[in-house]
Amino acid sequence: MQTSTIRKPIVLTPGEGNQFSVLGAHFTTKATGEETNGTWAVYEITDTQENGPPLHTHPWEEAFYILEGEIDIQVGTETILASPGCFVNIPHNVPHAFKVRSATTKFLVLIAPKGAKKFYEEMGEVADSPLVNMEKVQPVFNKYGLQFAG
Repeated sequence: MQTSTIRKPIVLTPGEGNQFSVLGAHFTTKATGEETNGTWAVYEITDTQENGPPLHTHPWEEAFYILEGEIDIQVGTETILASPGCFVNIPHNVPHAFKVRSATTKFLVLIAPKGAKKFYEEMGEVADSPLVNMEKVQPVFNKYGLQFAG
């Protein structure tokens, strides 16, 4: 006989969730891979103008849903101006980058976390300020298969 575990619903009010910073961006965890049976995770991110990662790839799906402000999202060679209500899904291993265009922005990042359930939390432990220390972040990149593309 097969048994299954019934997971509890996740209900978070505004501002609730594990909070941390990655390279100057403020993250709030809304659901982790562990809480969703390893299928997806979601983070609410507040970020400031000109911030964002360079062109990179990773082996997990990633989607952006813009709540406030504007972000330039580069997918391959195309750049999309993403404003509130815009949704952009990026398949695994597709080169992408983003840069915050407005003074501030708030958006959701959803990842299908196969192998990346805690990537952002681990990045928050080694990259909690805008200054990058590659000696600290490179082991996390290696662990999760993130590579710079350009």
